[in-house]
Amino acid sequence: MAVQVTVCDNELSPCFQVTVCDNELSPCFQVTVCDNELSPCFQVTVCDNGEPALTSTTTVVVTVEDVNDHAPQFEQSFYKVNIPESANHDTPLFQVLAYDEDIGPNGDLQYSILSGRGMGKFKIHPKTGLVYAQRSFQAGQEYDLRIQVEDDGAQKKNQATRVSIQVLRVPKNSPHPPTFKAPNQVVEVTESDSVGFLVALIQAGDEDEDRLWYNIVGGDDQDEFFIGRDKGDILLAKQLDWERKNNYNLTISVTDGSHTSHTQLLVNVIDMNDHRPEFSDRFYHADVSEDLEEGTTILRLLATDKDEGEWLYYSWHAARESISLDLFELDSVSGAIYLQEKLDRETIEEHVLTVMVKDQGTPSKRNYARVTITVHDHNDHSPEFTSPIIQGKVYETSSVGAVVVQVCAIDRDRGENARITYSIISGNVGNAFKVDPSLGSVSVSKDLDMSVLSEYMLIVRATDAGSPFLSSTIPVHILVTMADNAPPRFSKQVYTVEVYENQPIGAYVSLLETSSSSSLFYEIMEGDSNEMFLINPSTGVITTQQQLDYESRHWYNLTIEASNMAGAKSRCWVSVHVLDRNDNAPRFLQVSYSGSVPESAAIGSLVLTNSSPIALKARDADSGLNSLLSYDIVESLPRRFFKIDPITGVIRTTLGLDYETTPEFHFSVKVFDSGHPQLSSDTVARVRISVMDVNDNPPLFVTPHYNATLFLPTYGGVTVLLVNALDPDTLTNTLLRYDIIDGNKGDVFAVDETTGKITVSNPKHVKHYHTLHLRVSDGKFSGVARVYIKVERSGSSYLRFHKDLYEGTVLENSTKISNVLVVDVLGGGLNEHVLFSILSPTDMFEIGSTSGAIRSSGKKFDREEKEHFEIVAETNGYLDGMRHVAHAIVNITVLDMNDNCPMFVDMPYRSIISINALKGDVVIKVHAIDLDKGENGEVRYELTKSHGELFKVCRKTGEIQLKQNLEGLNRGLDVPYELTITAYDGGIIPCTSKASVQLKIVDELTPSFNKQLYTVSVVENIELYSPLDIDIRAESLFGHTLVYTIVAGDDLEEFSLDFTL
Repeated sequence: MAVQVTVCDNELSPCFQVTVCDNELSPCFQVTVCDNELSPCFQVTVCDNGEPALTSTTTVVVTVEDVNDHAPQFEQSFYKVNIPESANHDTPLFQVLAYDEDIGPNGDLQYSILSGRGMGKFKIHPKTGLVYAQRSFQAGQEYDLRIQVEDDGAQKKNQATRVSIQVLRVPKNSPHPPTFKAPNQVVEVTESDSVGFLVALIQAGDEDEDRLWYNIVGGDDQDEFFIGRDKGDILLAKQLDWERKNNYNLTISVTDGSHTSHTQLLVNVIDMNDHRPEFSDRFYHADVSEDLEEGTTILRLLATDKDEGEWLYYSWHAARESISLDLFELDSVSGAIYLQEKLDRETIEEHVLTVMVKDQGTPSKRNYARVTITVHDHNDHSPEFTSPIIQGKVYETSSVGAVVVQVCAIDRDRGENARITYSIISGNVGNAFKVDPSLGSVSVSKDLDMSVLSEYMLIVRATDAGSPFLSSTIPVHILVTMADNAPPRFSKQVYTVEVYENQPIGAYVSLLETSSSSSLFYEIMEGDSNEMFLINPSTGVITTQQQLDYESRHWYNLTIEASNMAGAKSRCWVSVHVLDRNDNAPRFLQVSYSGSVPESAAIGSLVLTNSSPIALKARDADSGLNSLLSYDIVESLPRRFFKIDPITGVIRTTLGLDYETTPEFHFSVKVFDSGHPQLSSDTVARVRISVMDVNDNPPLFVTPHYNATLFLPTYGGVTVLLVNALDPDTLTNTLLRYDIIDGNKGDVFAVDETTGKITVSNPKHVKHYHTLHLRVSDGKFSGVARVYIKVERSGSSYLRFHKDLYEGTVLENSTKISNVLVVDVLGGGLNEHVLFSILSPTDMFEIGSTSGAIRSSGKKFDREEKEHFEIVAETNGYLDGMRHVAHAIVNITVLDMNDNCPMFVDMPYRSIISINALKGDVVIKVHAIDLDKGENGEVRYELTKSHGELFKVCRKTGEIQLKQNLEGLNRGLDVPYELTITAYDGGIIPCTSKASVQLKIVDELTPSFNKQLYTVSVVENIELYSPLDIDIRAESLFGHTLVYTIVAGDDLEEFSLDFTL
C-alpha cells in the first residue's frame, strides 16, 4: 500500500524534505535538510491512501553536524589607531575583533600578525586579539600591521585586516585630570546580541584638551568586551551567555598620559529563550503490574531549561496504541505519570508513548522523550475447567493406578501464573483416589470396597502458581460397581447399636444390610455365649432372646457371618451397647461426716476435715444422667449458715460464724440422681461441723478495780494480791499474760506474767500508797485493771523469831518430802495459839501452820536451774483482840549432785597439719564444760581411740599435740586421721562424753583455711545475691593466688561463691 509522508510544522516544511524509499518489504524515509542552523526537531505524519485515510504522527529529532562553511569576519576591514608615546612594555594598546557564524572548532578563532612595519614592536594575543607593546615608542612614529584571523576547522578559513598606528605625544604637564561625562552607567544587552554589538559609549573630557585613551581595567576576566582606545566605544568581543553569567561590572579607565580616572559600567545580560528544554533521559521505562490501583504514580519525568524563569509544560504527543493515551494521565506541571484506568496485560502488554515538554518562551521551544510502560502479568484469572462436572465409574476390583477420569483446566494468565497444579481437596474418603498434579488424571490409589463406600464425590481443585495463587474446583462423581463373583458385602463392617435394659424378650436390635448376587444365610458365630440375641437367618434382623441388664453387662460384641448360594462368605461385627435405665437409687458411702471451720472464716470458706475439704460421696449403680447426683441439706437452720455444692458435695459457709454463740452444727444431707423418674437415697448422711474458736475476744479482769493492804515491814517476794482475768475464747486460746504498765516507779512490785500474782520486788522503795495499772493480754487483745495498794505499818508486837536468819539445805534431784528446818518464835504465852505461814509462796516448800517446820513439797530440785531459795516466814498471834506478827528470813541451799555430763563446745573439731610440724606442736584444742559444781564440774580429757602413737591430749587443757615429727611419715598426704577424745568429770562415779576430731596432714603447698568451720544464719526471705555475713579466708604459704569453689552441700545451687574472694 502506498503511503504519503509530510512535515507537520508549516514553518519547517520549506526547509525539510521527506521522501519514501522504494522498498515495500522494509519501508524507510530520507530527510533532506536545507539549513543546519534550523530547529533539529520536527513532526512527521504518515498517511495511507485508504478510505477513509488513516494517519500516524511521530517526532523526528535530527542532529545537524556543523560544516565549516563560514570564514571569520573582522568587525572592521581597516583599523586606524593612535597610541601614546608613554605606552609601557606589555601594556595592551588596542584590540581587533572578529567573529565566525560556525560553531564548535569551526568557530574557534586564532589571531596573528602577518606583516607590517613594526612587527618586532608589537605582539597580539592569539585568542582575544589584544595588541601589546614590546618596546618603547616616540611621538611622531607611524606603524602599519597586517593582522590575520583563522578558524580551527578541518579546512581552515581566514581573513586579514590592516591596522594603521600613529604614536602621539603625551603632555608632560597636565594640571587637570580627565573627567567622565556620564559616570557609572548601567546598560543592558541580550545574550543573543552578536559579536561587535555596541554595548555603550564612554565619553570623557579634559579641561587641558589633552588626547584621551580608554581601557577596560577590571570585571572582564574572560575578555568578552572590546573598547576603542581612542573613542571609548564598548563592543561585544564574545557572545554572552545568561546561563553562565547574567551581569558584569566593568571598570573603565581614561588617561591623558599624566592622570588616570575610573568609572564603573554595569552590564546586565537579558536572558533569551535560546535553550531547548532537556529531559533527564531520552528514554523512560517503567514496569508495572496489571493489578496496579488507579491513581498510582508510575514514574515522574524530569526536564530542565537553562533559560531564566521558564515554566515547562508536559503533554502526551503520540502513542503506539491510541488506547494508551486514555489509560495514563500526565501531570502537565510536575511531569508525573498516573494510572487513569485499570490495565489488562492480556489486551496490551507494552505501552509506548511519546511525551513532549515545551517552555513558555517566544518562540516556544520543545523536546520529546519516549516512555515505555511494560505491563507484567498479575494473577487475575483463575483456572477454568472445560466442563462443570465430571462423572465416571470404576470396578471394585480395579487395580491400583487405574485411571478413572481426566480433568482439564486452562488459565488465561502467562508464565507461572498459568502453570496449573491439580489436587483433591475433599470427598476422597480413605484416600481411595489420587490425581496427577500436572496432568489432572484421577486414578485408583487403594483397593476399593463397596461395603465401605460405593460412590465418591471428589472435589478436585486446579491451582495456578501465581502469588497469591488462584484456584477453582470441579466436582468429580465416581461410582464403584460390584463384580458378579464377589462375596457378600455388608453395608458396614462394624455395626454399633444401642438397646435399653429391661426391654421385653424379642425387642428389635438391628437390621444388617448386605449386597450379594444371590440369597444369603445369616448366623451368629461369636460373642453371644449366653444366647441373649437371635438373628433371622434370611432377613438378618437381630432381636433379644432374654432381658438385658446394664448393671450386669454394658455391651456385647457379636460376630455375624453371611454366606450366599455360591458358598462365598463374609463377616461383620455388631457392637450392642446396653443403655441404662434409672432403676437404682443412690446411696452414701458413709453414714456420717465431720468437719471443722474457724469462726473467723470468710463467707464461702470450705469446711475441712484433716486439712482437706469435707466432701460427701455417694454412688449410683446407674450411668449417665441416671448416676449424676446432687446433694441437698435437709434442715432449714443449717441452710442459713452452710451450703453444699450439689455436684461435688463440698460444704461452704454462707454466713459468719460465732463459736461463742453456736460451737457446733448438726444436720442431714440427702442425695438425688438426675434420672426420670428421679430417685433419692433411702437414708440420709449426718454431718457434724465444729466451729473452731479463734482469738476474737479481749480478755477481761474479774473486776476493773482491786484493793490491797501491804503491812510493813515487808520483804522481796511477799505476795500482795492475786488478780484474775477471763477470756471468752476457749481454753486453748486463753494463755493470758500479765504485766504492770504504769504506777510502778522504782519497780516496787512485780507480777507473775502467767498467774497474775503481785509480789513485792523492791521493799526499800515502798511508799504509803501505790496505784498500779495492770494489763492482761492474750497476744492480740488486752484489758486493763487498776490496783490500789495501801501500805500500813504493823504495830509493836510482842512476838519475835528466835533468829532473824535461818539457813538450811536440800539435796538436788531429791523428791522426798522431808523437813528442812524448824523456825521457833519467842514472846508467846503458854499454850498460846500462834500460826506460821510463808509470805513468799513457793511450790517447792511448805511450813507447818502451828509447828513452824519447813519441809520440801516433793518436787524435784535442780541446782543448775536454781541453787538458793529465800523464804519469808511469818508468825501471827492475837492479844487483847489485836493482831501481832513477826518475820524471819529463811535461806535454803540446794546441794549439788553429779547429774550433768561434760559437754563439748565449738564442735565439730577439724584441723589440718603441715607435714613440717614438729614434735610438741599443738594441732587443735578441744573444750568441754560441766554444769555441775565443784569436783563434779571439773573436766579432764583422754585420747580413747586411734593413733595414740602419733598424738596425745593434755588432760587439763584439751590441747592435742604431736608425739613425733611428721616428716618421713610413711602414711600418705591428705589421708584423714580420726581421733576420739573422752571428757570425764570429777564425780565419784564419773560422767563422760565423747567427741570426734578429724585431722589431715598436708604439704606446705596446700592452702589452709583460717577456720575449719564457719557458721552464719540468714532469714528465709533474704534477697537474691545478698552477701552473707561471713568471711572465709585461706592462706598459701608461698603467697599463691587462691581460687575458692563450693564442692559439696549445695545440690540445689542456692549459693554462689566469689572465686577470688
